[in-house]
Amino acid sequence: MSVHKPAALAPGARIGVVAPAGAVDSTALRAGVAAIEAQGFFVELAPGIEQNNGYLAGAAGDRGRDLSEFFRRDDIKAILCARGGFGSVQILEHLSLDIAKHPKLFVGYSDITILLNWLRARCNMVTIHGPMVATDLARGLSERSQEHFWAMLSGRQRAWKLPLGETIRRGQVEAEIAGGCLSMLVTTLGTAYEIDSRGKILFLEDVGEAPYRVERMLWHLKMAGKLDHLAGVVFGDFTHCAGDGPRDVNAVIDDMFNQAPYPVVMGMPAGHGVENFALPFGVKMRLDGDRATLEMSESPVL
Repeated sequence: MSVHKPAALAPGARIGVVAPAGAVDSTALRAGVAAIEAQGFFVELAPGIEQNNGYLAGAAGDRGRDLSEFFRRDDIKAILCARGGFGSVQILEHLSLDIAKHPKLFVGYSDITILLNWLRARCNMVTIHGPMVATDLARGLSERSQEHFWAMLSGRQRAWKLPLGETIRRGQVEAEIAGGCLSMLVTTLGTAYEIDSRGKILFLEDVGEAPYRVERMLWHLKMAGKLDHLAGVVFGDFTHCAGDGPRDVNAVIDDMFNQAPYPVVMGMPAGHGVENFALPFGVKMRLDGDRATLEMSESPVL
């Protein structure tokens, strides 16, 4: 079954901003909106975006409704998430599969990992692991991250190749990417929403996790069979994940993957780090473990 690709983002398009998870800071939200408008787009905020239920952006049903309505509206050409936090998993029961009839750009990461993979798996829709409005866009993307992001969404850049970092296992493979925030993926194991990693390049990143916790979560994926039938693995940023001993995240990854039967490369500048290069889920990507590069060989937009 062919994946549903969204239309490329045209100049002056209307972009919807939603808060599917954590409560949003108003000042940061406005700064992020200004950054979008500076690119020549119109912005519409979801009706409940500034609701607050402690650390949640309002009731789960309201958050699900706002996201569903933006998907159904033909005048909304892309949906960007305000931030992550926690709460995406709570809205899954409030989403209908009929949004598959309305493919459009959907962007986020961190807790939004849950929605990126749900939309890809259940609605057969391309999704974008990338910058969020009240975090990355509010504080400002680097020049190259910003150009990469808007050029890919607008269709000006339909292929790219990025140098990564350290190769753990050599080899070359072409497949689509799935994954995201490691701790979010692990929470779905054993549920109806767990990731199907078979034949995929698995992308993993995280923030604020000690090396022993990263190792425990990777072993959880391994014991669940999620590392057995991969095409490859790409590791992104593991921000603020330093330990207080010699066994760091790099050592954990090397120990677990140095005999993997597929290419494994570290150093994708994506996730919670200083730069957050957008990654499309659902299109062909080429991972080259011999040259430590990742290439988008198929455009995520029409």
